[in-house]
Amino acid sequence: MAQLTGQNALEIYPEADDLFFYRIVQAQLSFTRNEQGEVEGVVLHQGGYEQAAKRIDETKARAVADDLEKRVKDKIPFPDSEALLRRVIAEHQRGEPDYEGMTPPLAAVAREQAPLAKAELDRLGSLQSVAFKGVLQEGWDVYDVRFEKGTLECGLMLAPGGKLSGIYFRPGL
Repeated sequence: MAQLTGQNALEIYPEADDLFFYRIVQAQLSFTRNEQGEVEGVVLHQGGYEQAAKRIDETKARAVADDLEKRVKDKIPFPDSEALLRRVIAEHQRGEPDYEGMTPPLAAVAREQAPLAKAELDRLGSLQSVAFKGVLQEGWDVYDVRFEKGTLECGLMLAPGGKLSGIYFRPGL
């Protein structure tokens, strides 16, 4: 079984000694080892991208899960996430996303989708307001964003170290 923070544990199946796969999603996990043969991390391979995570002890893992649970329950956004969202929107409106402020997998996707994002933001017009809605179980901060010609729901996720690791824009209700 494997469990990502904020998600349900899912069954994984061995493909090799340190390589496992999921059956319900197209993803693999490969474990990395140090010179002594001890597992020191895992890499999630999904959709052509790789996300590495270092091994942490049970106490740290519990603290991370508890912090996320509190953020979700009490609707506590990441520090400065509204300002970050406003900056990301402005960068995309100018056609100048800050790829250095993103994790490499997100930067790769953002480069591919930048023209589409800019076109949609151009269509919506100027930013009017940003309202925090809450935190998803997986840890995404979610906002309702109003523009002069429509609304979007926007979510963002930060990686340890503060880089943007995920962002989405979808039509608001």
